[in-house]
Amino acid sequence: MKHKISVVLAVTLAALLAGTAPAQAGAQTTVTLEAAASDHDVVTSAATTKVILDTDLRYNTDDMYTLMFLLQADAAGYIDLLGVTTAPPGVRTEVEAQMGLSMLEKVERTDVPLYVGQDRPLDGRWYKDSDFVEMWNLRLRDNMKADLDPNSEVDYSSMQLGGQYDPATHAGVTTKAQPEPAWQFMTKQVKKYPGQVTIMSIGAVTNTALAIKHDPNFAANTAGIYYMGGVTPEDGSNGSGSFNWGSDATAVNVALNADFPKQVLIPSEIANTVKLTKPVMDEIVAADTPVAELLKDVAYPVWEANPQRVQSFWDAVTPAVLMIPSITDRTAVRYMTLADEPGPFLGVIRQWTEGRQPAHLNPIDVVYTVDNDEYWDFVTEILTTNYN
Repeated sequence: MKHKISVVLAVTLAALLAGTAPAQAGAQTTVTLEAAASDHDVVTSAATTKVILDTDLRYNTDDMYTLMFLLQADAAGYIDLLGVTTAPPGVRTEVEAQMGLSMLEKVERTDVPLYVGQDRPLDGRWYKDSDFVEMWNLRLRDNMKADLDPNSEVDYSSMQLGGQYDPATHAGVTTKAQPEPAWQFMTKQVKKYPGQVTIMSIGAVTNTALAIKHDPNFAANTAGIYYMGGVTPEDGSNGSGSFNWGSDATAVNVALNADFPKQVLIPSEIANTVKLTKPVMDEIVAADTPVAELLKDVAYPVWEANPQRVQSFWDAVTPAVLMIPSITDRTAVRYMTLADEPGPFLGVIRQWTEGRQPAHLNPIDVVYTVDNDEYWDFVTEILTTNYN
């Protein structure tokens, strides 16, 4: 189904009849949108496409932009955003939850519930494994101490807003995370809306794997799962790991082997081709919307300080691939598994082309191109429109 914009301007009858120009100074112009922001080939709608965002959410990251993108798409009627679940590996998931609740309050979308996910990966290893730490060149930040030592007291006061947690900034947050765990929320929503819920996995896949383990019918009853992660060469040769997938390779294998109706992967190296620049940020923050105000407050200062800054948009590519499949003109079916044993190959992808795969593996639709012009045209319209 193709949506086109329908904009209704609330103006005075006299101005409408006279065809006159601008309203008096200080007057408010209300814009109401019945569909999307332009003539894009959107194939989703709120009636048929329910989304759960599973994310390692932090400020000033691609995850933050993904959430803003989905909130606006929900308001436009492209999707029904059922909720947000926090996932490893960015920071501890309860800290992500606090940041997420702060974002939802700032953009006036506390109607979207947030659920805290499990911190530890399925095998319980995470940052305790020295090979893993060395492989990803990780620094054991303060927020990792609780994983290394359950008796430690984590001091978040030294962390800054840019991707971390600043208690002073979030001290006024009154919205609470939901009491049930993320995996339980996922299973309940899939039972409530069989065949309609898409899992958007842009962090570790831990929560999804737990849902699969608790409910054998979970995967089959979804509409599918969209991942951002992994490095998968188009020629079908073996790939390399990524931070999202490598942090819980066991969970990724659980999901890859589950019977989802559809599995779509936007590899890290493809998502990395989409770059956010200051001219785009200038357009976004000039809008009169809560989302623009949030981005102007917490993100724009770094662009003012460094106008040449370029930021990879990674996770935020995923919603566009869901809503506008034509944004990519090259995909291929691949079959894959991840190395999940401790050691230097942890998280590395082994993949097969169609016809050469082991019999037990499921097909994964891998995206190999993203139309940047189409993408930014769509995203800027979404992020700058005030949906009433």
